[in-house]
Amino acid sequence: MSNQDFNENIKDLLTLLPQMEAALGAENPELAEYLTSVGLLLYHESRFDEAEIFLERALNIRNRVLAVDHPDIGAAMANLAMVYLAQSRLSNAEPLFSQALIIQEKALGAAHPSMAIAINNLAELYRGMGRVDKAEPLYKKALELRQSFLGDDHVEVAEIYRNLGLLYSEHGRTQEAELALRQVLTVFENFYGRDNPQVAGALIDLASLFDEAEQYDKAEPLYRRALAIREAAFRPDHPKVAESLAGLASLYHMNGHLERAESLYKRAIEIWEDALGPEHDNVITCLENYADLLRLTRRQADAEALDKRVALSKRKSQSVVE
Repeated sequence: MSNQDFNENIKDLLTLLPQMEAALGAENPELAEYLTSVGLLLYHESRFDEAEIFLERALNIRNRVLAVDHPDIGAAMANLAMVYLAQSRLSNAEPLFSQALIIQEKALGAAHPSMAIAINNLAELYRGMGRVDKAEPLYKKALELRQSFLGDDHVEVAEIYRNLGLLYSEHGRTQEAELALRQVLTVFENFYGRDNPQVAGALIDLASLFDEAEQYDKAEPLYRRALAIREAAFRPDHPKVAESLAGLASLYHMNGHLERAESLYKRAIEIWEDALGPEHDNVITCLENYADLLRLTRRQADAEALDKRVALSKRKSQSVVE
């Protein structure tokens, strides 16, 4: 689905919401389904603050009208937890993911293929916490479940390979990461086509791995291809475009192409601040990188101004978490 289609669907659903509320009543499970549809569309557009409002309301409705161990409550918990995870609110996400897994395992059984989603979600949380000891066995368990039903070359199996590859990358296990991420790229290209935004994400993952290993000649063409795909698929101010810009900027930064890097950093920061807010981790990291570039080009005063901006954003972010 294109970015324009997502926006049109969101607009249509929001327009119809008052009618749905009037027709169904505020406590109707069907209204919860409707709110969930809106929330998930917003989530996929990286509009996390708005998504939280709708998904939290959907969960509250289900909590009031369904049994405590109903699988729909588990699904609603997982949806809201995904938003918290995207916002880096890990302490909010953990109890929801854990409870969702308990509810879904009780309803479906431990070997049900749908359990792979709940297990993967919890692994994602632990990856965000840096807990490789907890994340890796969960990813492998989810992978085994999906492989047993779908085979090794299915896109849903590749999605878990991706998460496992990112975990390995983050913990310096470069060879294992490359094998997993190349598997993802191959499956995504075959399934989605070479110019699909999903393929751009796989390219970014692999480019980032080479970037960290200082294999810049391998990373640059992957970053550039991903940026071209995303600029063709999304609006210019989409967060996914910013992700590609920031990756390419970092590469140029490390290679000493500072003028190229600076223009890309500026554009990425502007997009991310508007879409995600000034306290988001992506914005803070990009600002820190840009401040380093300013110091390299002997603009100390400008760098110090960015340092103050970063420190303020971190304090605000920490106060939200607490």
